[in-house]
Amino acid sequence: MTVYKYYAVIHQAEDEDAFIVDFPDIENCFTDGETLGHAVEMAHDALGLLLSVEEDDNTPIPKASSAKDIDLPEGASLVLIEVNTDDFRES
Repeated sequence: MTVYKYYAVIHQAEDEDAFIVDFPDIENCFTDGETLGHAVEMAHDALGLLLSVEEDDNTPIPKASSAKDIDLPEGASLVLIEVNTDDFRES
C-alpha cells in the first residue's frame, strides 16, 4: 500500500465556468472541474492514476513540497490531495 500526499493548486478559470487544477510537484498532472468540489475529485483521480502508472513503469516519484514552499498565485487555493495508488489498480 503506497499513499502519497501532494498539494494541488486550484483556481477559477477566467470565464468562471470551471476550476483549474495543477500539481506543482508533478509534471503533466492537471485537470479541471465544473465546481470546486468536482475539481478536487478530479484532482484525486488524476493524481492517483498518474502515480500508479509511474510506479508500474518504475519512474521516480518526486518528493512532495511542503505548503510553505509553494508559490500560490493570487486567487488560487492550495488543497492537499491524498491517494493510495493500490486503489487505482483495483478499479
